[in-house]
Amino acid sequence: MNDLNKLYKQMLMTWGCVIKPDHRIVLKLGEEEIPIKVDDMNVYLPVSEVLDSTDTMNKVFFHPACENITSKETEIFKIIRRMAVIRMLELFKKYPVVLIGIANGKEKRNWNQGILDIIEPLKGTKKAVIEEVKLLMQRFRVEVDENGVDNRFIHLKVSKVQGRSGTGSGERVYYKTKPLYPIYNEVVKRLSQSEGQGDNQTVELNGYSISRAALKLTAHLFRVILPAVLDPDMYVAEATNSIAARLVSYCGCFEAIAEQLNRIQNLFRADFDKLGIYPIDLNWTEDLERLPEIYNQIPALDYNTHNTQEETAQHSQMMSGMGSMFSVNSSVTQPQQHNVNQNNGNQQQTAGAVINGFNTTPPAMMAGDRWIRYEIDYNANQVIHHAINTLTNVPVIYYCTKSGSMMMRTENPGAAVGGIPGIPVPGMGMAGMGMPGMANMGMMNPALLAMQGMNPQMMMALQMGGGFSGPATTSGTTSVVQDSGAAGSYVW
Repeated sequence: MNDLNKLYKQMLMTWGCVIKPDHRIVLKLGEEEIPIKVDDMNVYLPVSEVLDSTDTMNKVFFHPACENITSKETEIFKIIRRMAVIRMLELFKKYPVVLIGIANGKEKRNWNQGILDIIEPLKGTKKAVIEEVKLLMQRFRVEVDENGVDNRFIHLKVSKVQGRSGTGSGERVYYKTKPLYPIYNEVVKRLSQSEGQGDNQTVELNGYSISRAALKLTAHLFRVILPAVLDPDMYVAEATNSIAARLVSYCGCFEAIAEQLNRIQNLFRADFDKLGIYPIDLNWTEDLERLPEIYNQIPALDYNTHNTQEETAQHSQMMSGMGSMFSVNSSVTQPQQHNVNQNNGNQQQTAGAVINGFNTTPPAMMAGDRWIRYEIDYNANQVIHHAINTLTNVPVIYYCTKSGSMMMRTENPGAAVGGIPGIPVPGMGMAGMGMPGMANMGMMNPALLAMQGMNPQMMMALQMGGGFSGPATTSGTTSVVQDSGAAGSYVW
């Protein structure tokens, strides 16, 4: 394996990937493995054994270092962006339970003022407030929701630059990446607007009601775990070489934020070790400066050099499952048909309902959504829950992993409710019969629709092609990943 592939392998493993014996790349989430795909083709590490084989027609290779400096964001880079953010979000969600446990334990004599500033505000936190924060974190996203609601945990904004470095070096800069924190900024904004109200008072946060006490706790956790939220400009990463400029800039910013996540662990190493929570491996980042020397160890490859997506397909597309986020499409394709097992019961199931290894427990739903039924999609290895938004009469679908973690939520105004054509849902009238256009007769409120957001849990499957299909798909669309609230449990 050459030096470039060694770097790629370390990079991918940091983001939670596993390289299979045939060099295929999959994302591992708990016990589940989600294939990384582009245009419905598996993505492989570009080792000579695979590149030199006779069967390369239906394979895509991971080679982001060959991206042309003039290209728009490529399909492979879209996958990188999602994997990197999910890795950070996954770790961030595990921290509150550890830190609150430390705060309510025995104080250590060697704690300095810096540690006390982290711990003191967490002491005596009410259980109800902790639960509110856990539910709020379930709403954190990797990308903007399909209805425009921005619950992103972090956005590493990559910008093309024409000018010199702002660091004083005077070097030409090609790309820079700056960390942005949309959900944190919204939390701070809501706290400021409700200043003077009691901690038990509730405020609206992107269509979600939450107490000021929970918002204050969330803001504190962000500030002590990721101090970069206080001054994002200090963590801008620049690329001063045209080779792999976007990748180098992005990974430099990722490294800066990951170091902060690691720092908080190192302050309380023993406590995190007990729970099996370990730092993000960043040893490979020092080799990024070698890319101008080694990038051509592998020839330029499709889906890496340029964005192959048609300009007319740059709009968001419907994702068909947890594989959508990590399945990227370069042009619009028709949704795949899946072999599903339907259950049309009208009673919400209780936790622990497992059928043939699939957890059919309905996910935590957004306010206003009423559960109808579920389907087991054995081909996509996921559970699909049908619901109705009682405020707008719009059918809603929740995609969950086999283990029950929610991946994404979608709305489909023109579809039959619950996916059963012609069968009305009680109280839904003609809209419940899936008749196009009937829902517009005074039954849909655009303002309410704009408030709808995706419930978090985490979903992943990187595929890029004509549309989103399977667990991870990338195509001009963006998907969101969330977690069920338990440490390490994510919905994609």
